[in-house]
Amino acid sequence: MTAATPDRREPIRSPAWFAAAVAAVFAVAVAVRLGSLLRGGGLYGLGNYDDGVHFAAAVGLINGLLPYRDFLLLHPPGVVLALAPFAWLSWAIGEPDAMAVARLSWILLGGVNAALCALVIRPIGRLAAVFAGLVYALMLGAVYVEHTTLLEPPATTLLLLALVITRLLGSDSGITTRHYVIAGLLLGLSPVLKIWGVLAVLVVVGGIVGRRGLRSGLMTLAAAVGSCAAVCLPFFLAAPDQMWRMVVVAQLGRRRAPGSLVRRLDDITGISRWSTGVPQWTALLVVVLALLLVAFVICLIRAELRLVAALLVSHLAIVLSTPMWFLHYAGLSAAPIALTLGGALGAVMTWTRSIRWLPGVLATAAILATLLLAYPLTILSLGNKAFPGKTLAAAIADEPGCVTTDMPITLIQMDLLQRDIDRGCRFVVDLGGYSYYEVDSDYHEDSRRKNKDWQQIALAYYRSGNAAIVVRFDTDSGFSKKTARTIANWPVIAASGQYQIHRPEPATN
Repeated sequence: MTAATPDRREPIRSPAWFAAAVAAVFAVAVAVRLGSLLRGGGLYGLGNYDDGVHFAAAVGLINGLLPYRDFLLLHPPGVVLALAPFAWLSWAIGEPDAMAVARLSWILLGGVNAALCALVIRPIGRLAAVFAGLVYALMLGAVYVEHTTLLEPPATTLLLLALVITRLLGSDSGITTRHYVIAGLLLGLSPVLKIWGVLAVLVVVGGIVGRRGLRSGLMTLAAAVGSCAAVCLPFFLAAPDQMWRMVVVAQLGRRRAPGSLVRRLDDITGISRWSTGVPQWTALLVVVLALLLVAFVICLIRAELRLVAALLVSHLAIVLSTPMWFLHYAGLSAAPIALTLGGALGAVMTWTRSIRWLPGVLATAAILATLLLAYPLTILSLGNKAFPGKTLAAAIADEPGCVTTDMPITLIQMDLLQRDIDRGCRFVVDLGGYSYYEVDSDYHEDSRRKNKDWQQIALAYYRSGNAAIVVRFDTDSGFSKKTARTIANWPVIAASGQYQIHRPEPATN
C-alpha cells in the first residue's frame, strides 16, 4: 500500500505534466491576444497610436536618423532597437507585412511572459505555478499591451527572466556570480525600454541583498547600470539636452489628467470589462481587491515571497500615481499581480497539505475563478480599426512630394514611410508628443486645442507635404475649431470609407 502512493501521485509530480501545463498556458495567452486583435483592427489595423510611433522610429533608426537628435521620441531608445530587426525586414517584404510580423512577435512574447510567470513560481509549487501563468495569460492589462508593439511586454520579459535566472523564490543552490551578472544585464535593459524600469531594478536588487547578501546584490546592480549605460550613452552623447528633455523632463512634466482611482483599479484588475463603463465601486471589484490584499499579506509572511510582495506594491504605486492614465499602464502591474496570487496559492496549499484533498480543491477553485473572471476576453476587440492602406496608397501612387500624418501607422500600412524618408521629407513620428516636449510653451498647463503654439506646429507639419492624412486628431482630441476648419477646407484628393487624404494649402495672412 505504501509503495503504491507515489505511483498515484506521479502524474502531478511529473516534470512532463508540468511542461505540458506550461505549454497550455502559453497557448492560451497567445490565443487570447491574437483573437482580440483579429476581432478588432487585425494585423493590418491602425493599432493604438504608440505602436506606430515605435515602429516608425525604428524605420528612422535604420535609415541613420537618431531619436532625440533627429526626431522627437518621448521614451528611452530600447523599443526602437527592439523593433529595428522588423524595420529592416520591411525592406524585404514591405512595411505592412513587417509590422504584422512585429505584432505577431509581441503576441508570442505574451505567451512567453505567461510561461515565465509559471517558472518564477515553480519553486513554490507546480499547481501554483500553472495558476500564476494562467492569471497572467488572462489579465486584461497584459492582453492589451501584448496585442501589439508596446513598451511593457519586453520590459516584463526582462524582469521575469532575471527572477528565473536567480531563482529568488527558491534555493540558491547552483547559483553563481555569472547568474547575478546575467540577471543584472537583463534588468538594466528594463529602464532602456521605459524609465519606470528603474523601479524593477531597485526592487529586485533589494530582494537579492535580502536573500543572498550584499555582494550578490551589488554585482547585479553593477551589471544593470552597465547594460543601461551601454545602450543609452551613445544616444545621449549625440543629443544630451534633447534626450534629457524628451525622456525625463517631458514625462515628469505631464499634466494631471482627470480620472478616478476606481477606473484605474477596474483596468488593473480587469473588472472594467464586467462594468457598464462608468467607474464606480462594485462588489466584484471589492472582492477582487480583498483577495489581492490577502494574497499580499500571505506573501509577506513567507520570506521567499516578500520580493513578490515588494514588486506588487512598487508597481501598483507607480501606476496608481502616474499623472495620466492609459490602459497599457495596467500591463506594468500584471506580472506582479500574477506572481502574488500564484505565490499565495502555493503557500496556502503547503499549509493545508495535511488535509489531503484540500490543496487540489483550492487550486481548482482558483483556476475556475480566473477563467470565469476572464470571460469578457472572449469578445474583447483590440487594434483600433481596420485601415484601407492599399486602397489609399494606390490612389496617391503618382503623387509627388511627401505625405504627412498625425498617426504614423497610416504611412506604414500604406507602405509610404520609407518612400517619404527617401524623398527627404520631414520625419515626425509623434506629432502629439510635441505638446509634452515644448516646455518653453504652456503645454503642461493647457490642453492641445487651446494651445496656439501646438496648433501652429501641427499645421506647419501637415503643410510640409503634398498630401496629408489626418486620422487621430479632431476638436475632441487636439484641434481647435479653427484648425479643424482649415483642414476640412483643404481639397480631398483621395478617400476610402471614413478616411480622406487632403491637399494642404498655404497659410493665408
